[in-house]
Amino acid sequence: MNQLYWTVSEAADVLAEVYLVDLGGHSLTAPDPVTFEALARALDAQPEMLEQVWQAWDAQLVNAGWSQKNRDQARYWLDAVVVGGVASR
Repeated sequence: MNQLYWTVSEAADVLAEVYLVDLGGHSLTAPDPVTFEALARALDAQPEMLEQVWQAWDAQLVNAGWSQKNRDQARYWLDAVVVGGVASR
């Protein structure tokens, strides 16, 4: 079973950085693909941790003024791209 080596807050920060890049932005702190895949697999293997990480990331998005629609799109990306895609490679 994959272990999550990141705290909930760290994992949420990683997701935020990768999502920013996926949206076309630039990040100097986004993880390399191997690290991101490890995080995706760990989140896929631990649904309760996935939900905690989502809650932390969603709170960041709310604090940044993201609309519900944009937050829903971020959640879809997390489920479809990260867990449904990257984690299953």
